[in-house]
Amino acid sequence: MERKLIESVEALEGEMVRSLCDMIAIPAISPESGGDGEYERARFLESLLSELGMGQAEHCDAPDRKAKGGRRPNLILRTVKNPALWIVSHMDTVPPGDRSLWKTDPFKGVVKNGRIYGRGSEDNGQSLIASIYAVKAALDAGLSPEVNLAFVSDEELGSEKGIGYLARKGMFHKGHEFLVPDAGNSEGSMIEVAEKSSLWMRIYTRGKQTHASTPSGGINAAVAASRFLVFIRDYLYSRYVQKDELFDPVPFSTFEPTKRLGNVENVNTIPGTDEFYIDCRILPAYRLSTILNDVKEMAAVFSRYTGARIEVSVFRKSQAAPPTSPDAPISQKLFSAVKELRGKEPKFVGIGGGTCANIVRALGLPAVVWSTECGMAHEPNEFALVKNLVEDAKVMAQVVTQKRASLPSS
Repeated sequence: MERKLIESVEALEGEMVRSLCDMIAIPAISPESGGDGEYERARFLESLLSELGMGQAEHCDAPDRKAKGGRRPNLILRTVKNPALWIVSHMDTVPPGDRSLWKTDPFKGVVKNGRIYGRGSEDNGQSLIASIYAVKAALDAGLSPEVNLAFVSDEELGSEKGIGYLARKGMFHKGHEFLVPDAGNSEGSMIEVAEKSSLWMRIYTRGKQTHASTPSGGINAAVAASRFLVFIRDYLYSRYVQKDELFDPVPFSTFEPTKRLGNVENVNTIPGTDEFYIDCRILPAYRLSTILNDVKEMAAVFSRYTGARIEVSVFRKSQAAPPTSPDAPISQKLFSAVKELRGKEPKFVGIGGGTCANIVRALGLPAVVWSTECGMAHEPNEFALVKNLVEDAKVMAQVVTQKRASLPSS
């Protein structure tokens, strides 16, 4: 990597930190999770790009009457007319959760001991800001980056109104390649080329509400649902046991109950309804329809056993796309940049988390997922390291200015 480009990135560290802190202060939570969407954050990014002299972003917004402005914004910044390379990061974040667990305001970027605290700092603010300043640094160094930067909505809840919307609008074509900086490890040595399928199921139980002093007069939906919850988790883990070592460190499918809704407001009432969700991350070898049918069959058994009616429906699902080849040009470019700048040979892996890469892989286009992360996504006191912000910008700057690279022959 040219020394001039490294120095250009390093000179922008202060601006990068300030921009990330400013962005953290603008919530970008989906309406389905209680927020207004990404409207205000998109306006901030448009202003930032203008202030940096990087031009005006294009809009390809998805309609959403529940969101502010009636839309979910998707921004595209082109450095040349039609570059093949895309760097895709997402604007939206998950909610902060229990605020009592936070030591700082989740929507105020706080810099302390080399860390930038705030919701969305690491997921996906670090990479979004790094991608902007990687291009800025290349321009400042007198180089000619060739890349589309895409800042998309709705990633946290399936990408239907984000990169999925761009794909349906025909934004991507044969010859395009993608870097999605939205997963990684602490060394930046992990290049993701495959993802598991995901299946989010809603389990709704109908019993019969009654006074708690006369339980025989009702059917306790909480008890029926809880019995089913424990059973179905263990059942799925025991039934779907295949492993794939590409998906290190979790080489098997996972089936975890997550969100659970409230039922009755008072202690002395037996609930007549219960609702919970199961998040399944499934190896590509298994079909989602098979797993869903198994859960529905077991729900029918438990309905007869408990007297409650247990209903299973799909909240979100995404079948895993074919993996990206380690020999694809974008795989080679990133491998070369990471090896040069980190001094370590990266490893190609698969992950359980879903990213924007799966959407474009389903179109037959190559995509790699990479960043340097502390694993703070969705946690209270989420933070990004200033060091990772800067060092990842260097790798991206190398990729967007690199014309060709090759892997060592195996």
